[in-house]
Amino acid sequence: MANAQRKDAQEWIDPRFVQISRTEAARILGRSPTEFDRMRKNDPECPKGFKDGNDRGARVRFRLSDVYAYSDTLMSRGSNDAGDGEGE
Repeated sequence: MANAQRKDAQEWIDPRFVQISRTEAARILGRSPTEFDRMRKNDPECPKGFKDGNDRGARVRFRLSDVYAYSDTLMSRGSNDAGDGEGE
């Protein structure tokens, strides 16, 4: 029964509309929250997130699809960097 429920969830959950926390985004990228904060500051392609309220202390949330896309970018960069050293 659990597998059927999981399959159903995959059909209706769209990562474009799933909001995740900073910690969850960092975990998906395999980074610590502190390292993820550094990436957000220094890498223009890293998702900046959005506040889930108007208060100064409102939590920053991230769109799951943006985090997935950034993960793909990081993997592409790694693949390109690995190929740069060949043939030297």
